[in-house]
Amino acid sequence: MKNLRLLLILAVCLLAAGSLAAQTYRGGIAGTVTDASGAVVPNAKVTIRNVDTGVERSATTDAEGYYVATELPIGNYSVTVEVQGFQTAVATGIRVEVAGERRVDITLQPGAMTQRTEVVAEVPLVETTSNVLGGTLERRQVEELPISGRDFGKLLVLVPGASGDPVGNTDFPGSFGLFTTNGNRGRANNFLLDGTDMNDGYRNLPAINEAGVFGTPATILPLDAIAEIRILTNFEPEYGRNGGSVVNIVTKSGTNDLHGSVYWFFRNDALNARNFFNTVGPKDKFRNNNFGYSVGGPFIRNKTFFYFGFEGQRESGAITTLAKVPDPARYAFAPNIVIRNLLNLCAVTGQCSGGSLLWPAPTPGFNFAGLNAIVPADFRNRVDSMIIKVDHNFNENNLLTGRYFFGNSTQSFPLGLAGGNNLPRTNTFTPTRVQLLSLSYVKVYSPTRVNELRVGWNRFAEDFLADDRDVFGNPAASLLLNTGVTAERDFGLPEIHVGPFSALGSSQFSNPRGRVDTNWHVIDNYSWKRGRHDLKFGFEFRRTFVSSFNDSNFRGVINFDRLADFRNGFPSGGLTVVGGTDRGTFQNSYAGYIQDSFRWTSRFTFNWGLRYDYYGVLDEERNRFSRYDPVAGLIQLGSPGFPRLYDRDLNNFGPRLSFAWDPWGTGKTVLRAGWGLFYDAFSQDFFIGQIPWNTFSPGAAYNPIGETPVFITFVTTGFLVPNAPVFPGGFASNSTDITQANPDIRTPYIQNFNVNVQRELWANTMLQIAYVGSMGRKLFRTSEINQSFVPGGARPFDATALLCPVVTPTCPATSGPFIVDEVGTTATSNYNSLQISFNQRNWHGWTNQVSYTWGHSIDTASDGIESVPNQATPDNSNNPAGERANSNFDVRHRFVWNWIYDVPKLSDRAPKLTQGWQLSGVLSLMSGHPYHVNMFADDAFDFILRPDLVGDPFLGASGPDRYLNLAAFRYPCTSAGCHYGNLPRNFFTGPDFKNFDISIVKNTPISERVTIQFRADFFNFTNRANFASPTLPAFIAQGDFQGISPGGTGLAGRGGANGSTLADPFNCITTGTNPGCFLPITATPDTGIGYPSLGGGGPRNVQFAIKVIF
Repeated sequence: MKNLRLLLILAVCLLAAGSLAAQTYRGGIAGTVTDASGAVVPNAKVTIRNVDTGVERSATTDAEGYYVATELPIGNYSVTVEVQGFQTAVATGIRVEVAGERRVDITLQPGAMTQRTEVVAEVPLVETTSNVLGGTLERRQVEELPISGRDFGKLLVLVPGASGDPVGNTDFPGSFGLFTTNGNRGRANNFLLDGTDMNDGYRNLPAINEAGVFGTPATILPLDAIAEIRILTNFEPEYGRNGGSVVNIVTKSGTNDLHGSVYWFFRNDALNARNFFNTVGPKDKFRNNNFGYSVGGPFIRNKTFFYFGFEGQRESGAITTLAKVPDPARYAFAPNIVIRNLLNLCAVTGQCSGGSLLWPAPTPGFNFAGLNAIVPADFRNRVDSMIIKVDHNFNENNLLTGRYFFGNSTQSFPLGLAGGNNLPRTNTFTPTRVQLLSLSYVKVYSPTRVNELRVGWNRFAEDFLADDRDVFGNPAASLLLNTGVTAERDFGLPEIHVGPFSALGSSQFSNPRGRVDTNWHVIDNYSWKRGRHDLKFGFEFRRTFVSSFNDSNFRGVINFDRLADFRNGFPSGGLTVVGGTDRGTFQNSYAGYIQDSFRWTSRFTFNWGLRYDYYGVLDEERNRFSRYDPVAGLIQLGSPGFPRLYDRDLNNFGPRLSFAWDPWGTGKTVLRAGWGLFYDAFSQDFFIGQIPWNTFSPGAAYNPIGETPVFITFVTTGFLVPNAPVFPGGFASNSTDITQANPDIRTPYIQNFNVNVQRELWANTMLQIAYVGSMGRKLFRTSEINQSFVPGGARPFDATALLCPVVTPTCPATSGPFIVDEVGTTATSNYNSLQISFNQRNWHGWTNQVSYTWGHSIDTASDGIESVPNQATPDNSNNPAGERANSNFDVRHRFVWNWIYDVPKLSDRAPKLTQGWQLSGVLSLMSGHPYHVNMFADDAFDFILRPDLVGDPFLGASGPDRYLNLAAFRYPCTSAGCHYGNLPRNFFTGPDFKNFDISIVKNTPISERVTIQFRADFFNFTNRANFASPTLPAFIAQGDFQGISPGGTGLAGRGGANGSTLADPFNCITTGTNPGCFLPITATPDTGIGYPSLGGGGPRNVQFAIKVIF
């Protein structure tokens, strides 16, 4: 309540001040009024009318004949100009877009005011007053283009400079939200809904349409509710928070007429082609139904309007997974009763069905790079989302808007398949609930002074829980396997590794976990036209609070070297984590700015401004952060000398400069250029969501210190005994891992710059050629500061010393740190590109947007968190500059074309059959994303080293099963020790991506107000086989392969489980026929990012739909 009162007081103060500003989700109209001779006309009365709602705004031309109206709701407008001695002029057909200013110049004719001259305004595509880059997706594109899964995220990559998810090697971002613009990271985007915050502050991703446990959105923003999407990739000071792009989504409002729709979109595996990797057995099953309705209209005509939309989704199906499994005859009987219970868990517990053995049987005749089983894995998804919006006009000078979104979902997906989780009903279950509320109040003080106050609140709640928690409960009671768990959220099976075979049990990768992320957003927007200056001033406040837990590895991991050891219940080792992981973290941020659009002449506009951002230091409500000091040991936040997690950064000034020059004054050719300094908001998961590859501490909030310290304990060798503890009690006697924040963290910043030329080729057609670049500095990355200078060498910190010099209940660890991962801001990036775009509206029934980007992105780290593929941690943390290479998201060539074509009537006869046809489509052509090869190299697991490249990695490679020749790689080790391999980061480029989606639509009028629409959407119409990156970690269920991990490890030259040696780590030279000689590709992009069928890059999928529009 204290925080709520603070925000309300702040909002009242802002409203009273009336002199602050921030992001706009509205638009404006401006222009010059002249007479027939070209002379300007001052003191003319200008009336701007929204033709959909009847709401009007008045303005008056100044001494230079100039008028402007700002903060107009997007929509269709007319402009009427009246002045004594001239005919009244009316311009119609004016569309106001998000964050855009529509230029409407009026020429008056002599005559009486009672006479009217009416013209249809042209829709200019050339922007003559600003240098904003990006693109606009209008309502028609949102509703008519083929969009798989009705996920607005797939539209974001249609603008120049944008590309999709590097994980799945696809042009579509998936609902993990990772789309990049102009060389900026995938989490450097600011998402706004109706001008207020739509960000998940924990992950810096969109709260709506963010993924749940797999790539399908956990909640849906109904496409029918979207009026327009504006993506800004180089923006003015009024926009901040992130340096990549601003995604500004505006929802529909009601009008004076009642409008709406009812729809159903249907997909079935019977309509789909077979997945490339599902060649044996039945086709992957898939069902998806999207259904919903919308209605908008007036409560009171010309005054109060409403809009309501609902969309539901019911999705179920299976994905093809590959596994390495033993012959059932080899483990048909187990002498150990605990293992016997595991092998017959369904019969023992009576809580499941579908098989009694942990592993599936091998698929007869199947062998793909050593994987011998095709395993169907089921998934389920249920989503319900609704949105309501109300606009009330007190009068033409006062407008109040309220909007509320509610989304609820439950998802179940085999997340553990990365480790081979094939047990019955052991999917990860994810309930998600998202809510967003916003209020906006616009006050027009005069035609030249307008203020808008907005207050937004959003809440993102999500848990990741294992399905078998409720099926098997406490394994000590159901299976006599005592893992020591006591909390119900940690019940279920442990993760079990047996020799080279696919892992069993529940995935321990950050599971179970959950969070409630609450965000407040208060902004005020004041614009003031003064002579040739269009001024804006602003202030912004954000508060993010995250309540979370992360019980990663609490269920435990049990390892068996051989299948015989497993049958006998004789583990070789294992681990579990105990303690309390509930945390409450928060951050407050403030910003203010001033900007001026100065019309130096009628042909030249100069835009300048300055923004200041302060991102508060991340804090924890009970000081449950810590850091390691070599002398003082582990120190808890709030202790002397450790007042905050890192130092404040008070130097975040961001100037912006740009100009637009119309050299001939025709409005058909414009030269534009701009430069700006942009700061990037922190992601909280950098500090509380880290899961380094060999650590058991998922962040600086989970080190072994505090009220309920989190620490690891290891299992000793010995037979499993019924109900005897698998993991010994007490604290870990060996070294632990530490994650901490560098005290000198600085706010990341990006310089974005561009030079571009726009040219109107003919009416409603524009070509743009642009150079676009960016430089990122002080970007987040993770470094291992306790890394030895050479692999296997001595570490800087003594691992035999006490972690806490004085051992207490709040700091019980007994030995020093092993891994010390430090989150810091030392990474850099550079990007250069040529971007060509072609836009055309309503040309003989065609609407086209075409863009080509040649770009090159280079960085030293592509994200700040280690769980992101291709690592955020350097191979050699003592030489982080050695990581400089192609970014994860570097796409050298990308071409995309989206189009809508209204087919001319085929005949006047039988109009219900021969008229109303429409075609639309999206063509995407893209080069592949970079990837690199790692391998474990030393006994201490100190390094994940890149190998030495000693041969041709493509020699003998052919097809996805033989994609990369592993015989070309060697361990960077000898019996005396290891060195850093000569293979650079991100040296290889994955498969290219080509995709063509097309829609066939038939609109049939039923009455004057009702139309019924039938449509067929074909995704990957040509059924082109696209492939994910070969090192994609998900859904490759083999214990000794795991993407590229070799069969053996070590410095002493001993062989691995498959006979590998240091000289021949993959046993390629000695046998010449080992399937492991070639790194295979095992997934299509859609399943690669956990977005089967609905994601991009899968086999051809067909969708049918029916919609009633009124």
